[in-house]
Amino acid sequence: MHNPLSPTEYRKAIFIDFEGEGRNKAKEIKLPHMAGEFSPNQAGKGGKYHATYFRENWGSVKNGAYSASSILEFSEYFDDLALRLESEDSFLVFWSEHEEKVMKEFLSDALFKRLKPRLHNLHPIGKKYANRRKVFGQGSGPRGRSLEEFFEALYRKRHPMPPITPGPAEVCRRLDTACDKHKKWKSFSDVQKKYARDLFAYNKGDCQSTWLIAKKVGNFYAS
Repeated sequence: MHNPLSPTEYRKAIFIDFEGEGRNKAKEIKLPHMAGEFSPNQAGKGGKYHATYFRENWGSVKNGAYSASSILEFSEYFDDLALRLESEDSFLVFWSEHEEKVMKEFLSDALFKRLKPRLHNLHPIGKKYANRRKVFGQGSGPRGRSLEEFFEALYRKRHPMPPITPGPAEVCRRLDTACDKHKKWKSFSDVQKKYARDLFAYNKGDCQSTWLIAKKVGNFYAS
């Protein structure tokens, strides 16, 4: 779907973002380590964030790093999500085509077909909006711009969302190693604990950024 939703539909939507290794050396899509989701308040200010991990061995991270989290199998999570979207008549919004490709790769054909009418890739609409408003200045368009660049261009007075070092894919790999070695959060080193907390802050920031861009886009096309 490449048409904007209404402001009300964006407020009712669930905003999702995956973290993981993306693709392997053979360019094959890998199952994400986690998904973060953000649900805006109906008033349009603030909202709730929840993290779901797709790795059973991440129990120590779940117990120690972020309380609003759970561990589920990938298909189990999306089966539950489909029920919520249907019952609330809402959409699943994400920033790029990657999220949809991951769902298509790892979900059954039946479950993906069920979700498909409720999937909303914000990126094409965001690019169209940026071109119309000349968000990046005269002669400098949105092509190749990251989510972070879009957010900073649209919300210049806000603090940038938190970055992550050495990058989310490498952090996920290092947390895998930590979880294989330590079954309890208290056994993690301070550095490992920081990796986990930084990953959630980064993912939450991406989910909230997507929502705030959608809010701006939705209001523009509704006016």
